[in-house]
Amino acid sequence: MMETNYTPKRNMNLLFAGLVLIGIIAVIVGFMSDTQRTWANILLNNYYFITIAMGGLLFYSIQYITNTGWSALFQRVPQALGGFLPVGAVLMLLMYFGLPQVYEWAQPDITETDKLIAHKQPFLNVPFFMIRMVVYFVLFLAVGYMLRKYALLQDKNNDIKYHEKSRYFAQVYIFIGAIFFSFASKDWIMTIDSHWYSTLFGFRNMIISMYYGSAAIILMILFLRSQGYFKQVNDAHFHDLGRYLFRFSIVWGYMWFMQFLILWYANIPELTVYYEPRFLGEWQWVFYGELFINFVIPFLVMMSDEVGKKPKVLLAISSLLLVGLWLNIYLQIMPGAYGPMKFGFIEVGMWLGYAGLFLGVVFMALGKAALVPKNHPYLEESLHHHV
Repeated sequence: MMETNYTPKRNMNLLFAGLVLIGIIAVIVGFMSDTQRTWANILLNNYYFITIAMGGLLFYSIQYITNTGWSALFQRVPQALGGFLPVGAVLMLLMYFGLPQVYEWAQPDITETDKLIAHKQPFLNVPFFMIRMVVYFVLFLAVGYMLRKYALLQDKNNDIKYHEKSRYFAQVYIFIGAIFFSFASKDWIMTIDSHWYSTLFGFRNMIISMYYGSAAIILMILFLRSQGYFKQVNDAHFHDLGRYLFRFSIVWGYMWFMQFLILWYANIPELTVYYEPRFLGEWQWVFYGELFINFVIPFLVMMSDEVGKKPKVLLAISSLLLVGLWLNIYLQIMPGAYGPMKFGFIEVGMWLGYAGLFLGVVFMALGKAALVPKNHPYLEESLHHHV
């Protein structure tokens, strides 16, 4: 039987601390050289890792709602990804000090010169924006806490009622995540281009969070397996994880195509103003690059069941998708929040710093509970899962 507790190695903690130090240096360099670019990157990285955390908890909740058995073995992994949300909430709330640097509508006296923003002012104003942000995180953290609470209680007490409680709060979390992370995406990202709107934007960002959350789960499992954990994870588990990536690649491609084609073909200035610099300007290579990385390559590679379940293939595609997530958010934020396309130490260093913090928090969460749920009613089914 595999070990039931994960113990982070000291050299890993030192690595994470080193990455955080690089990130701090990048932030200092950024504020000394280009404040606006730095705040835009803070928003980018906040949203990047919150997206993965939300995707992990949405994946976790789906397993309970659907009474899924095959994933019971590694359900602590998506739950640990969600452990970053409290840290992400604090970092996101710090955006209060940089709102005018990122959001045009937050600039003083903008409503006197811009009639459209003035029309939206009852919704787009700093106090209401921050209140909404607090409400989003209170809901995410409260229900996430309940999911964690009943999972740990089930470890201590072999009582089916705790599984039923987890299932109930999973239903609540799916409901809250689907609605309020969609709203949060509109608030935090779409309003950067305050003259533009898309009714699909929030839902698209919410649903594809599970795509990138699945990729992060796969990478975590592969890493832990290389360290001697999760030895019972077999080809059937990898097959099902690969199917998640394949199906979400289709969803990603459909959402991307539907939002772009309808708005571009309609040729309404209020709508095409968002795509003009991204589709025709200097951001064009990012526009097509994210399409290939997030849709074309995963779709073609994962189409084959035999290829898609190979650990090395899953490692490559999942790693590629985390690059794709960064490009996706970079393209959503930077043209409106900053303008010119720049990529350098500020971008790389800040992402490394956030990655070190994220991994440190996630691995700490893994170490605080049994890596394998002890009394999960479907654990035996998961241990003997086959296709």
